[in-house]
Amino acid sequence: MTLSMKEKKILYAYGCPSHHNTVTRLKWLTALTVDPEAKRRMLGLARKVETEVGENWYEDFYHHLRMEMDEYCRLKRSLRVLKSYTDYEEDLYEEAV
Repeated sequence: MTLSMKEKKILYAYGCPSHHNTVTRLKWLTALTVDPEAKRRMLGLARKVETEVGENWYEDFYHHLRMEMDEYCRLKRSLRVLKSYTDYEEDLYEEAV
């Protein structure tokens, strides 16, 4: 199953190790969503998880997704810190010239 980054973020926020509970939660979120585009995306993800991911290996899929997204968040945070230090050094360089 191929997921976009938006779908991964949704599953990271609202998913759980139980296949049935995740699909049910995504369907409830679809019902609560007001924006038609977000509603379409959320329902598509719920259907994709329900049909393309088997219940027998969903828990492994979920834990792999959590590890991948944890690493993504860690790298994003590191990049933000790196950018803040880089901007500071560029300012010092401009002042010296």
